[in-house]
Amino acid sequence: MILKILLLVITGFVFGFNAYNKKDGFKPNKKCCYALIPFVLFILSFCVTYVPANNVGVRYSAISGTSNKTLNEGITFKLPIDKIYCIPTTVEERTIKKMNVQTKDAQFVTSEVNVKFQVNKKDAFKVYKRYTTLDSLKQNIISNYAQKSIESVVTKYNVIDVLGAKKNEVYALSTKDLEEKLKSEGIKLVSLTIKNMNAGEEIEQAIADEAVAKKRVETAEQNRLKAKKDAETKLINAQAESDANKILEKQLTDKILKQQLIAKWDGKLPAVTSGNENILDIDSLIE
Repeated sequence: MILKILLLVITGFVFGFNAYNKKDGFKPNKKCCYALIPFVLFILSFCVTYVPANNVGVRYSAISGTSNKTLNEGITFKLPIDKIYCIPTTVEERTIKKMNVQTKDAQFVTSEVNVKFQVNKKDAFKVYKRYTTLDSLKQNIISNYAQKSIESVVTKYNVIDVLGAKKNEVYALSTKDLEEKLKSEGIKLVSLTIKNMNAGEEIEQAIADEAVAKKRVETAEQNRLKAKKDAETKLINAQAESDANKILEKQLTDKILKQQLIAKWDGKLPAVTSGNENILDIDSLIE
């Protein structure tokens, strides 16, 4: 703006200096054409604008209104009647220190919520058309949307599930819901963080007791499964041993037993005999 005013002053000074003489007073001449140079520059200054780094430009025209096409960083050209509004595209964050939501069983849960987000470059015009500035969106809309998203999910669960087994599920569904809400506003959700969730000491103690009871049930179930596995293993081993003995009994025929006896006999007869009969029938063994 200062440069534009300076160009206008220079234009007037050059024009007046060249158009004035003592004899004729103010009378335009050829030298007055030099005054057109700063004048042209003055006009062009209204046709050029600069979009800073990490910003996008949104063009507003008094004739056609807000353009849906955003301008990238750097120098850009426009009509003198156009205005360019810059919208930051860096990651912003909004923290809600104390957010209260109600569960399915009418219990209130308090938590601290942090939302990180950034403007979608292609949809920055939506932010300008609806909120004019990013600060207005950040201060008023982000916290409201976060509250609605978390509340819409938490009301489907009882308090013990919200603070216990279903906590991660609640986080995931809340993030998905908030992501959809912000997308319609031209905003990309970077992250949703919910921490320090609590519903009072009484509820916390009930959750702790439930966790202990659940652990006992799990331990008992593990012991039952282990005992069942051990019994099945013993039964399998006994069956295998029984089957092996049956197979072995079938293999031990009289012929094999006789061969094993001959293989172990040293060829000596017993020193003591009774009557005329031998203890062993040698002929029958070697047949």
